[in-house]
Amino acid sequence: MDAERILSSVQSVSELQHVRSGKVRELFRFTENILLIVATDRISAFDVVLPTDIPSKGKVLTNISKFWFRETKDVCPNHFVSTRPQDFIDLEDDALEVLAGRTMMVERMKPIPFECIVRGHLCGSAFREYEKSGSVGEVELPQGLKFGDKIAKPLFTPTTKAESGHDAPVGFEALEADIGKEDAELVRKMSQELYQFGQRAARQAGLILADTKFEFGYNRRGEVCVMDEMLTPDSSRFWLKSDYSKGNRSDPYDKEFVRQYLIESGWDRNPPAKELPEEIVSETARRYNIVHDAITRLKL
Repeated sequence: MDAERILSSVQSVSELQHVRSGKVRELFRFTENILLIVATDRISAFDVVLPTDIPSKGKVLTNISKFWFRETKDVCPNHFVSTRPQDFIDLEDDALEVLAGRTMMVERMKPIPFECIVRGHLCGSAFREYEKSGSVGEVELPQGLKFGDKIAKPLFTPTTKAESGHDAPVGFEALEADIGKEDAELVRKMSQELYQFGQRAARQAGLILADTKFEFGYNRRGEVCVMDEMLTPDSSRFWLKSDYSKGNRSDPYDKEFVRQYLIESGWDRNPPAKELPEEIVSETARRYNIVHDAITRLKL
């Protein structure tokens, strides 16, 4: 593996203040209202950061998010400013080499503390819930659905956004209670419209977008904006359309590929996590790159 293609961590960028480290991203303050986000090659599963990195993963997430932020700006406001920090900051060549392709300057947001999940196909925890109750969240679904079946109307199923531990499903009323009925309705509408936009574009790119999660926040003008990342293999489930048409709905081109390996390995989902073997690392990178190239129509 080419070690130069991997970025595990970055704690300094020029003279900028390091705000915090997320599971994947490092945040720096550029101005009072602008942040600089660096996407590393870390990967997490079951809310645990794994000890093994995925080559160029940060670049994949950044490029895909940039693509969607630009394509959907008329659907929903977002926090995107630029992916060229060198236009705003004097950076040495070695810093530019580290940051290239994995850095996004964004407008600072006041986060809405919910994961806004939209499900267009029956899979993951939604399928397990359906098997038990015949419904997902607050919506009863037709009987006889199978894993991967398309849901007639995409479901909005918010969860809490926990600082530690696991996110928990909540009803729509919890979102209303936190941000008010009008903004909650707006967040639901934007989430579903963004998903449907992505679903159509993914199909044109030869992919099935099964489900995804969005994060929203308020900008300094009080507008609700989508933020963080958008429709990436870290935040979404993707299948190849060619596989799906043949009935194969269990070969993921997203983080689920790593989750499946970890489950089969017997890991109990508690830290510390196991190292990923080389074949899983390289195959994960290959799958992320396939999604990147199909969506952006560019190669890294």
